Amino acid sequence: MVIAEILNVVLPVFLLLGVGFIVGKFMLINSKSVSDLSIYVFSPALFFYSVSTSEMDMADLGRIVLFAFTLFLLFALFIYIAGKFFNWDTAYQNTLMLASGFPNAGNYGLPIILFAFGEEGVAIGIIYLVMQSLLMNSAGVFYASNHAQVPKKDILLTVVRMPGFSAILLALLLKIAGIPVPEAIENATGLLGQASIPTMLTLLGITLASIQLKSVIKFIGTATLFKLVAFPALAYALLLLIYPADALEAKVLLIGAATPTAATTTLLAIKFGMNPDMVSSAMFVSTLVSIVTIPVLLLLL
Repeated sequence: MVIAEILNVVLPVFLLLGVGFIVGKFMLINSKSVSDLSIYVFSPALFFYSVSTSEMDMADLGRIVLFAFTLFLLFALFIYIAGKFFNWDTAYQNTLMLASGFPNAGNYGLPIILFAFGEEGVAIGIIYLVMQSLLMNSAGVFYASNHAQVPKKDILLTVVRMPGFSAILLALLLKIAGIPVPEAIENATGLLGQASIPTMLTLLGITLASIQLKSVIKFIGTATLFKLVAFPALAYALLLLIYPADALEAKVLLIGAATPTAATTTLLAIKFGMNPDMVSSAMFVSTLVSIVTIPVLLLLL
């Protein structure tokens, strides 16, 4: 029963990927234009709407923020050390970070959390999603745009100017200050946000249609191993220091961290030209393999 319910969440993801793959094979689509539309319109609307309408428990916010940012920093250090050991260049390390350092805690993670832990678990999962979105729109942009020929000052300006980053900060400030969002704006961002997830997944399928998996097979294996094994292992160790082992927060956050690579990484890779074929392939394979790893983790919990 558990497996069947999880498949009902995962299979629609692959159906949308399949639609994009077919479109990419038989139609001429400018994937960068679609990527820009999602980055500058649909995704910021989704982030703003999700944060502004969520019932975040501000009392628990601190520990979840601590977990999300500490886990990210630990994993970034892990990638850096691995890069030194295996003599990876900066572009390869950045690509690997994109492909394995950002979990799909939203459209993949939240439905699973809802099924496994109910509405109380979802409230925790939303706070983690907000933190992951903030990291994606700051650190994710940094890694995607961190080419050797781009000055560091320009990279930082790019991060600050990203609309997703601004949308999350604005929604958080309004939430903390207790300022209500006008209904018209809430409805508009809600409608636009609904287009974000199907657009991202369809675009991912379009990108997959044009790549040669044989050329990136070693990278895919490394990224999938890092995302589905190393990242959750670090999360588990960190959670033991923050929460009791049987705490609901620990279980929810571990599932969120164990989800496959976020689809947004492909959008950033396309926009900034950071090996989108490698990033999109790793996202696809990690999602496929997670059909096995997520149910196993749920059974262990």
